Amino acid sequence: MQQLVRVFIDDRTFCPGFQFLAGGHLHPTVLDLFQRAIELQIPHNNFTVWMITPSKDLARGRPVDHLKGGSAPLLRVLESSFRS
Repeated sequence: MQQLVRVFIDDRTFCPGFQFLAGGHLHPTVLDLFQRAIELQIPHNNFTVWMITPSKDLARGRPVDHLKGGSAPLLRVLESSFRS
């Protein structure tokens, strides 16, 4: 359960579909990104918003649209997006 991205709204909890592959398996790139987000102390809701928001660092694409490209480029964007 600690690997699942969750969104908390009021007293309800949701699991965004972008983290799942066919058959219900967790997407390995999302696992890598979320692990780093936890290390950076990025809240679940903020991580989810980041995943679905267009980024200038991705030519206005959303991170969720770049999952097939692997973890490394997205990890760089994640870290630069949440740098203090």
